[in-house]
Amino acid sequence: MTEPSAPVQAPQVQQEVTGARLHPLTPFVKGWGYFVVAAVAMANNEGLRSNLTIAGFGLIGVLVGGILLGALSWWFTKWQLTEDAIRVDSGFLFRRTRIIRFDRIQAIDVAQPFVARLFGMAELRMDVAGGGKSDGRLSYFTYDEAQKLRGLLLVRAKGEQAIEQQTQQPEPEPLLVVPTGRLLGATLLSSTVLGSAAALIWLIVATTVLEFHVGLFAGLPLLLGVVQPIWKQVVGNHGFTLSETQDGLRTKRGLFDVQRQTIPPGRVQGLLITEPLIWRLIGWSRVDLDIAGVAGSQADGEDDNEGAQLLPVGERQEVAGVLARVLPGLDLAAIEMHRAPARAKWLRPVGWRYLTYGADDQVLVTTRGWVSRRTSIVLHHKTQSVRLYQGPLQRRLRLANVHVDTPQGPTDAVALHRDEREAAALVEAQAHRAREARRTADSPRAVHTQPKEPSPDGFNSSAASPADDSSAK
Repeated sequence: MTEPSAPVQAPQVQQEVTGARLHPLTPFVKGWGYFVVAAVAMANNEGLRSNLTIAGFGLIGVLVGGILLGALSWWFTKWQLTEDAIRVDSGFLFRRTRIIRFDRIQAIDVAQPFVARLFGMAELRMDVAGGGKSDGRLSYFTYDEAQKLRGLLLVRAKGEQAIEQQTQQPEPEPLLVVPTGRLLGATLLSSTVLGSAAALIWLIVATTVLEFHVGLFAGLPLLLGVVQPIWKQVVGNHGFTLSETQDGLRTKRGLFDVQRQTIPPGRVQGLLITEPLIWRLIGWSRVDLDIAGVAGSQADGEDDNEGAQLLPVGERQEVAGVLARVLPGLDLAAIEMHRAPARAKWLRPVGWRYLTYGADDQVLVTTRGWVSRRTSIVLHHKTQSVRLYQGPLQRRLRLANVHVDTPQGPTDAVALHRDEREAAALVEAQAHRAREARRTADSPRAVHTQPKEPSPDGFNSSAASPADDSSAK
C-alpha cells in the first residue's frame, strides 16, 4: 500500500517573482537532439568518415553554435508573476510575450522528459482555456522548484484551499494499470503495424528471393511504420496508470519521458472509443478525450486533433468503468441506435451497416467504420453547432450527413448517410437538446474553445446553432 506523501507547506503568495530565468542547463536539455542528429548525419557521409579531422571540427562547430544559440535564447527568456497572470518574455531576434491569466488555467502538471530526469529537472505544463499545448509550457526548472511553482500557481488560480487540500491528500490508489504485455500485443495487432510488417516482408522476399531489385532502401518507410507505433505506444505509455484525485482523474505514463496529466471534472467536451477489427475480437478498445485547452494547433507543430488519452488499450469492463467516472450515469448499451437506410450501401457497400447514431438525455453517440470502429460521444451542453451536409450523390439518393461540432480534438461526431428528412429532424432535435442542456447543466464557467473548421466533403444545405436561442421555433 502506498504511504501518504509528507505534507508540504503552502507557498507564500505575497511575494512577486520578477525577471526570473529558467535553469541554466535548459539550452542543453532542449538542444541535445540537434547534436545527435548532426553526428549521425556526419557518420553516414562517406567523405566525412574518411576525413575525421573535418568531421571533428564540424561536430565541434555544431556543438559550439548550438550552445551559443541556446545560451542567447536562455538569457533573453524571463518569466514573472504579476497580480493576475504569469508573464513569459522570450526571443532575442523576434520578441514574444505570453501572458497567462490565472483564471484561464484549468490544470497544472509537472512532466519530466528523459534528459531532464537525468539532471533532476522538470517542465511545468499548464492547460490554458483557449490556448494550444505550447502556450502553457514553461521549461526547465529543478524538480523541487517546479513543484513549488505549481503549488503557487494553484493558489493564485484556485485559492489557498486548493493547495491545502492537495497537501493533505494522500497519494491516490491507482484505479487501473495497463500491463506492458497488453500494450505490446495491441500495438502488434494494429492495422498500421500489420500492414507495414506484411509489406516489409514482401519487399524482402521480392528483393532477395525473386530478384525483383526493388531495393531494400524502399523499405525504410515500412520499417518506420513498424518501429514508430511500437515506440510510441509501448515506450510512451509504459506503466500507464489511471488514478482519481480531488482535482479529477490523473494519468501517469512513460518509460523515459514521464508524463502526468490531470483531467478536471466538467472540462470533458467529448469522447472517442476506437476499436480496430482484431481488437474487437479480443475485446479491447482505446478511449480518447476532447478537453478544452489540451488540443494542439498547427502553430504548435503538433496534430491539431490530438486530445487527452484516457485509456490506451483496455478491456470492455475497464472501458465501461472509466466512462462511468468521466460521465456518471452514462450507459452506452441502453442508448437506442438508429442504422442508416439500406440505400446508403451505394455509397458504403460494406460499412453502411455500421453507420448508426443515438441519443439520451446526456449525450449524442455516433458510430462508423467496420475495419476500425469509431464511437464518438458528445455531451449535449458542449455542442457548439449542428450542420447538415448533402453532396451531389447524396441528393440523388435522398441522403445527408449531420455534423455535431465540438472543440478541437479527436471526437468527430457525424451521423453519415441519413435519410434527408431524418437528418433535418436530427439537426433540429440536437439543437434543442443542446439549448436545454446548457440551461440545466451544472457545469463550470464557459471557456473559449477552438471550433473545428467546416468539413469540405459536401455542400451546406442547412445549419442550426444550439447556442443561438433565437433560432428556436
